[in-house]
Order: sequence, then C-alpha cells, then structure tokens
Amino acid sequence: MRVFCPEHKRGFFTPRHSPIKCENRGHILGELDFEGEAKPEAELQWQYCCNCEHFCPIDLEQDSLERCPVCSRRSSMLYLCDRCYTISFESSSPLQTKNFTLTSEGAPQPSCPGCLQSTSDGLREHTCDGLGASFITGLNSCPICLERLDIGPSFPCSVAHYLRRTKAANKVNVTFDYESELFVPVEDGEFVLISSGNQAGQPILLPRSARFATRRDFYEFYQDYYHCTKPDEGEVYVIQPAEVARSAGGWKLQAPGILEVLEDQPKKKASTDALRHEVDTPSRQEPKHFIAPIKEESPVTPCPSCGSLVETKYAFCWKCGNQLTTKSESSVTHREKHRAIIPLAEVTIDEEDELTVQHEVRAVGTPIFSWAMAKEPEPISSSKGSVLKLIAVAVVGLALVSFGVFALTRSWSRIDSATAAQPATLNLQSDLTNASSQEVKADVANGPTSQRTSAVRPQDDELNKLRERRIAARVSDRSAILQSFARVEKQYPGDYRFPYERAKLAIKESESHSHDEAFSALSLAAEMAINSGKAHEMLDDLKADKGGDFHKLSHGHHEWAQLAEALKNKDTTLLDKKFSSR
Repeated sequence: MRVFCPEHKRGFFTPRHSPIKCENRGHILGELDFEGEAKPEAELQWQYCCNCEHFCPIDLEQDSLERCPVCSRRSSMLYLCDRCYTISFESSSPLQTKNFTLTSEGAPQPSCPGCLQSTSDGLREHTCDGLGASFITGLNSCPICLERLDIGPSFPCSVAHYLRRTKAANKVNVTFDYESELFVPVEDGEFVLISSGNQAGQPILLPRSARFATRRDFYEFYQDYYHCTKPDEGEVYVIQPAEVARSAGGWKLQAPGILEVLEDQPKKKASTDALRHEVDTPSRQEPKHFIAPIKEESPVTPCPSCGSLVETKYAFCWKCGNQLTTKSESSVTHREKHRAIIPLAEVTIDEEDELTVQHEVRAVGTPIFSWAMAKEPEPISSSKGSVLKLIAVAVVGLALVSFGVFALTRSWSRIDSATAAQPATLNLQSDLTNASSQEVKADVANGPTSQRTSAVRPQDDELNKLRERRIAARVSDRSAILQSFARVEKQYPGDYRFPYERAKLAIKESESHSHDEAFSALSLAAEMAINSGKAHEMLDDLKADKGGDFHKLSHGHHEWAQLAEALKNKDTTLLDKKFSSR
C-alpha cells in the first residue's frame, strides 16, 4: 500500500499492518483498523484518495478533505466506512483505471480500501458542521457531531435541516418556467425538488434559501407557491411542503405549502438593549460630589462710621480711624468653619468667588493701631481735678493726631501698593486659569477629533453610500449606480470592496448574463484582495454572504469554488481565465 507522510512531504510503500511507520526517520504515523472491527470509539484518522491511491493522515487544519495533499485533486464525494472509519474520496477529475472507486451513490467499489469489506446496506448522506463536509456512511450516528442518522427528517422542519438530512441523489434544483407553467431542472434554481418526499411517495418542493435576509426574498421567489403570514428576516421553517406531480417536461404544482420565518433569538436584542442601557446610564447619574477644603478666615465686621469691612481682631477702622464698637459680636464670616459638600459643576464659580473675597480681605493690610490693642486708655478718676483732666485730654489728643497723621500716611502708601499689586495678581491667576482651561479644552477637542479623523476614511464613507443605494435600488436606478461604482473604483483602484459590492448589484438582475457579470466583478475583487494582502478578509466575506446575497452564485457554479480556492491560496492564477481577462 502507498502512504504519504505530510510532515516530510514524501510517499512510500509499506505493508498492510499497524502501526504505520514513515520510512524517513521511522516515526509512527498512526494505526489503521485493517480488520474492520468497528470499534465503539470511532476515530477519524486516515483518508484514501481513489485517484493517486495513497493513504494519508487526516489534517483538518489544512483542509485535507477538500483537496488531496498528494495529487492536489479536489474531492467531489466522500465515503466514511462504518467498520474501519477510513474516509475515501473521489476527485472532480477522476482517472479511468484504478483499484477503488466510488459509485454515483457514494459507495466504494469493489470494497472499502482500508478494511477491504463490502459496504453496508442503508447508506445515508450527512452534512457535518463539525467536520465541515458532507459524506456517505452506513453509521447510525455521526462520530463528530453525534447527530442521529437513522431517523429521517419530518415536517415541521427547517429547510436547512431537511436538506442536510436528504441524500443528494434525491434532490434536484429546479425553477419555475412561466411559459410552460412547470418546474424544470436548473443548476442554480430557487427550489429543491425532493423525490418521494412525503409518506405517499409524492415529490415535494422546498425553498432553496434556508434563510430570508428581507421580506423581498419571499415575495420575489416563493409567494406563488407558499403561504406565509410574516415573511420577515430569519430562518425558513416549513410547516407543510408544496406538492408537485411529474409531467411531461417537468413538474406541475399540485398544492401550495405553508412556511414560517423564525426570527433571531431575543438574546441578541437583549444584549443590544443592555449595551444601550450601559451607554445611556452615565448621562442619567447624579453629579458626583467631593469634599472641598475651606480656608479658615478671620471674621469681619462693618465699621459704624464709614461702613468698611474690618477684621474683628482690630480695634480701629483702617479707613476712618474710628474705634469699632463692641456691639458687632455677630460678625459676618465669609466661610463657615466646616466642610461643605458642593456639586462638581459649581466648583469653578465658588472658587472664583472665594478668590475675590480673599483679595478684598487681604487689602486691609497689617494692623495700623496695633498699639491700641495692647493697652486701652484707662478712665481718669473723677476725684482728680478738672485741670488734670483737660491736660490729659490735650496730651492724648495731640498724640493721637500726630500718630494718626503718621499712620494714615503710611497706611495709604501701603494701600496704594497693595491695590496696585492686587490687579497684577488677579491678572496672573486669571491668565494661568485661562491657559490651563484652554489646554484642557484643546486636549479634549483635539483628541477625539484626531481619532475620528484617523478612524473614518473617505473610501469607507463612499462604500457605505454605494451600499445604501444598492439595497434601495430599483431597476431604473441600476445604470446610474453602476456609473457611480465605476467612478469610485477608478478613485480607489486597490480596494476590493467596491467591485465586491458591485457583484451584489449585478446578481439582482434576472437575466442569465447577470451571473457572468457578478463573477467578473468578484474575480476583479479577488485579484485586488490578493495583491493588497486582504485575501483572507474577502474569503471571510464570501463565506458570510454565501447563504445571503450570493446564494445563487454559491450553488452549482464551479467559478465559486475557483474563486474561494484562489483566495485561500493567495494565487491569482487560479482565477477563472474568462473573468480575469476582462
């Protein structure tokens, strides 16, 4: 038997016994159940190509089931043995002379190449999501996804599940011919005809689309053959299939069917609402508070003569020189001596007020009559004579006048200097405050703007505009939109997304050449994506749109497979020549 080692990229001959060892360095490749004992723990480990006749270990990460790693031929049909669990596959371009082959039913002839045993009765076709491939097998359950295969599908059932559980030999793609009023076979038809689909053995007709993107999908293709009360976006679920009867040249509709569209699970909506709630919540929260430190200031009192505010620790008014009365015990304080809780939005206003009052208080300066606080004039005894009283009054008066003139002269000079310094201090503080606020505003304004400028690109804006026009386009708008696409594609020649979007516009047309036009645009997009290093990104887009906008192109067209293969291998030579030359 021939074995291929994927690690050393070399094929060799080895006898049929386990374990199978590589001739290079003698390392073990694995074990193969040559006796076909049908062990209960199924392990998919080996594959066999009927064309190059090589056994090879299965490598799902390298997609070895899609293409033979030895001869590079693409596999067209897979068979999973229910005894030795070897996967055998044919190629889309099979050889005429070979030891093993797969029949049209998917069974190996003359036997399984692994255990050399004949195939079991009751073969079933299964599409395994975990394996990412469809295969024929005699197993009662899939060893990968563990789905039961011995129980056939029944209605009500989703279209995707029913078609996946139906053999390919019993499925035919058809479309409705309005001239003959019959369903006729077409490779990319909108319907799938299932022979002997119901219990009476009568053929049934199912939609080929497993999911509706918009309600237009239903009214454009299926409203004359199925009834649906709410054809919105969602998964197609058939309650009762449409029945057809065989006629000359096709199949004739006997009874329309009934289907429903299952909306997406509400979990996505709930998560969206939760996210929206989280975004909106901060705007509804109460403003945060913080503890603002308050400076302790000396209380002030108004002068009874001139009305100026003077600190209570002084005994005389600095402006008029009159003595302050003792009645002003209820002094006015600018700040209470406790911590105040104030809103964050009011901090700026309070700080400005505080600064203003501070300057007014500080303008008082140093005490002028501090000598008067140390010693108050004692009252003259009434027993002394009037002469002594007059002399004392005169001496005190002269002293007060002399010291008053000297003190007033000195205080006015200090007041002038303090008054002159006060605007300069205020101007300096206001300049610093304005400068810091302008810097903060500039940082806040420039930060998001620069980010938004870098995040939003002009080609993205153009793409969104063209996508909106394509979705809402009518037949009369198609020419104008195509001119817009041509203009933008010249403006951004390296962006594959524009011809990719143009392909969606082309496939909307009902003419037969719309498929060629769409594939031509996709081929151009693939070439741009490969040259710009975005092949995997476009390949992901193709997979996402396979069941949506490109469901007509992805079924029954070999160009679709060539397009995906070129993107996967990043090889422009694999693109279809008739499209790449355009």
